[in-house]
Amino acid sequence: MFARLLTTAVLVFSLLFQTIAVVPLKKADDIQLKAVLISDIHADADPTRDRSNNLRQILLAIGKNQNDADTLVMSGDLTNSGDLREYLNLNTFLNLYSHIGDRVPELGNHDSWHHSDDPDFATAEKYFKAFCLWNGIKADQVYYAKQVNGFSFLVTGVEDCDFKNPYHSAAQLDWLENELTQAVGKAQPVFVVCHKPIEDLGDAAARMEQMLTAAAASAKAPIVYISGHCHEIGKNTYASPCDNLIYLNLPSVQYTEDGGLGFIAEIRANELTLTGMNLLTNEPLDGYAYRIAF
Repeated sequence: MFARLLTTAVLVFSLLFQTIAVVPLKKADDIQLKAVLISDIHADADPTRDRSNNLRQILLAIGKNQNDADTLVMSGDLTNSGDLREYLNLNTFLNLYSHIGDRVPELGNHDSWHHSDDPDFATAEKYFKAFCLWNGIKADQVYYAKQVNGFSFLVTGVEDCDFKNPYHSAAQLDWLENELTQAVGKAQPVFVVCHKPIEDLGDAAARMEQMLTAAAASAKAPIVYISGHCHEIGKNTYASPCDNLIYLNLPSVQYTEDGGLGFIAEIRANELTLTGMNLLTNEPLDGYAYRIAF
């Protein structure tokens, strides 16, 4: 009973701070969408540990320098073990520090398996859906579609405890194919959020690659497949295997040597820019700036 009351109190505290007004930075008039893209947050259950203190500093920097963003995309591994306390801490930190009210969360392998010898996906799914609901997203499944400023974000999610063997059902892949077909018909950039790079998707890899390639062939604007999981930044961070298809593998916002690494996506008329950033120092990363005309 006490644990339930404490959890409720933390959530209420977190949601109250979500409503506090913050004077935002002014976004340039020509930017139709600005999104901060981060991955592999690995929120801790203990708000006093180093990982929590690191996350505070990162979100404080985002809140100071990027609060003109329309949305914050979190490409999986939101938590370290799918624990409710980790979700509560992450939600509280986001509300206190980031000052980006709109969020696009995705369920990663760490969120799905609970660091347990007897993992319980039903509980993991329940906690992820609760986190989505706290952020204004009613997800009937662990996958969902969302519009931000009229641009499509198609968010996938594993449907079983995923440590090494991700499972995406045929129903989910059918859903994604249908959503992708509709989204590319708008002739504007589309974002597909999937925690693992395609080569790590197991049985879903071939179909995912096939549907993205097919959609790109008929698209008039870029499809950006946003993943994480690898934690690194380097030669596998960016690839464009064909026209209008981009693979962007985000570094961990926590677990890189510098820390605080992510990307900024901006859409202007007929142009998408993807800029690698050290979000802690608010400095662009040399060699990680991409301009894609459409």
